[in-house]
Amino acid sequence: MGDVKKGFSIGEKVVYPTHGVGIISDITEKVLNGESVEYYVISVPSLDMNILLPTANAEQLGLRRLSGKEDTKKAIRSLSERKELHGSDWKQRQQAQMNMLKTGTIGNVAAVVNILYNRQKVRDLPIQERRLFETALTHLVDECSYVLGIDSESAKRTIFSHLERLKSSIV
Repeated sequence: MGDVKKGFSIGEKVVYPTHGVGIISDITEKVLNGESVEYYVISVPSLDMNILLPTANAEQLGLRRLSGKEDTKKAIRSLSERKELHGSDWKQRQQAQMNMLKTGTIGNVAAVVNILYNRQKVRDLPIQERRLFETALTHLVDECSYVLGIDSESAKRTIFSHLERLKSSIV
C-alpha cells in the first residue's frame, strides 16, 4: 500500500455508498477557488470511472473501509430472512431504500437487495426500483467478492442461494 494520509492509503479498497467498491488510486491536491484541496482519487471498476473525493470530509460523505469477514457473512446470512418495508406508497418505499443504500453498510445494502428481490417475485419492479436493485446487488457482489476472496460469479451465486431460502421477518 502507498502513502497513508487522512486514514486511507493508496491501493486500499474502500466503499463509497453511492458508487460501491473502489480502490484509492492516488491522493492528489488541486487548487479550487485559490485554495489547495487534497482529494482521494477512487477508481470504481464496476462503473469504469474515477471519483475525486475531498480527503477532509471523505468519512462524513460515507467513505469507509471494506466490511470485515464476519459482517460480510452476517449480511449474506440475512438474505435468508424475508425483509419488507411498511408503507404502500412507492415513493416512500423508494426513499427509504435509497437512504438504506446511502448509509453504505453492507447490512443495509443486503437488506435493499432482499426487499427488492422479494418484491420482484410478486410483481415487476418499476424501472427506478429495478435500477436500485441492480445497483445494490452490484455493490453487494463487489464487496462480498473482495472481502471473501472469491470471484464475482461465486459471490452472486452465494447471494442468490441465500435469497432463495427465505424465512419471514419485517424491517
